[in-house]
Amino acid sequence: MNGMNPFRRAVFSLLAVLLSLFTLAEVNYPLLTPQSQLAIFALLGLILVFLKHPLHSRWQDAALARAGDWLLVLLAAACFGYVLVQSEPLFSRFWIGGQPLGNRAGMEQGSDYLAGLIGVLLVLEATRRAIGMTLPLLSLAFLLYAAFGPEMPAWLFPHRGYSWERIVSQVFLHSQGVFGIALKVMFTYVFLFVLFGTLLEQTGATGYIINFARRLFRNSSGGPAKVAVISSGLMGSLSGSAVANTATTGTFTIPMMRSAGF
Repeated sequence: MNGMNPFRRAVFSLLAVLLSLFTLAEVNYPLLTPQSQLAIFALLGLILVFLKHPLHSRWQDAALARAGDWLLVLLAAACFGYVLVQSEPLFSRFWIGGQPLGNRAGMEQGSDYLAGLIGVLLVLEATRRAIGMTLPLLSLAFLLYAAFGPEMPAWLFPHRGYSWERIVSQVFLHSQGVFGIALKVMFTYVFLFVLFGTLLEQTGATGYIINFARRLFRNSSGGPAKVAVISSGLMGSLSGSAVANTATTGTFTIPMMRSAGF
């Protein structure tokens, strides 16, 4: 969180704690519908990305960039809040046509498509900020391929094409795209394992495991690789997650092996 002003840092910390508590509570004692859970989870995650990876480091006009960051935060709140309201029975009096969003396949309204389009663009922008241009460009290429199938040359496998409404519906409004299996697994399993691994790291348990493995193989040939294997195995036996394992022990053991010539 280096470079954040105090207000931004406070908002980031508060939302990070809220995301952790919400996920722990909803996974163990679910009160909301699955799509509502994922909408809140994705919303908090997007806001954290926009706060942690701001535009002002790339733009000369820092004030304008900060305003752009907060505008994206507000758009994310409006877009995913719309999905929440249109999916959760608690807000059934606001449902368009008296049906939840999940039951409106093929009967979506203009507001549904608008929220979906904004949501897709926000996800692409958050991905660009977090990991670079490659994945967003690849995703955009597939979206364009779906829309402009008839115009594709023969070597690019032309097809009859799909309307933008159908693309937005499949990608965002229902459970096949953004709210599909990847986000469900992240919400149900991966996030909790990474959270647990981070707690182990912050309490010193990860360091103890790594130091134990280092002392065990400090005079052994190929010691760094053996340290990585043993510490990874011990950490994995506690967390049960490859992602959490990589995020904790891997950040230390992988550079150590590289420096040793592996």
